[in-house]
Amino acid sequence: MRGNGTRARRAAFSLVALLFFLEGECARAQTPPAWHVISSYGQASAPRSQGFAEFGSLSFARDVSLGSGFSWGVELTPLFLVNLTRVDLPGRPRESRAAVAAAPFLAWEAFPRSAVGLRLEASVGPLWAFSPVPAEGSRFNFLDILGGRVHVRLLDGVSLSGGLRRTHVSNLGVVGPDNPGLSFYSGVVGISWPAR
Repeated sequence: MRGNGTRARRAAFSLVALLFFLEGECARAQTPPAWHVISSYGQASAPRSQGFAEFGSLSFARDVSLGSGFSWGVELTPLFLVNLTRVDLPGRPRESRAAVAAAPFLAWEAFPRSAVGLRLEASVGPLWAFSPVPAEGSRFNFLDILGGRVHVRLLDGVSLSGGLRRTHVSNLGVVGPDNPGLSFYSGVVGISWPAR
């Protein structure tokens, strides 16, 4: 029993030491302002009435350092495509929807100046679709994103990244009929370069 307590204390001490190290690394090296091009593809996880739904998007983002590894900025998505299939209406053909979005975001980056870094991001903003999303929903929705990417830095500050995102589209009952919303889990790839 005594060995378990010692191991738990060592694990707790190691975790605290790692957190202090990460905080110190971020405080010493601020995240440089950057431009990002981000592409993602994912499939819906909810609601079940939407059956199989998928989306793809292309976004452009610009961020500014807040210090201690944090940055904020705006992500513009001129291309957001959703394909819908309804399982409760089997004779209905597949439907495609196009939308545009803009969302401010907050990001935190670990090891911002090293060869490999981790970036966590969260954003929320308006999304306007040219047809209702989902089909029984509204054209106006909110787009919220939570995700992370691993960056590999190349020459001249350019970096390639890959990661995962959870994307949710819903109007929150604010405009038009209250829609069930769509939640997607997606893979993300991106390229970033310093803003000069």
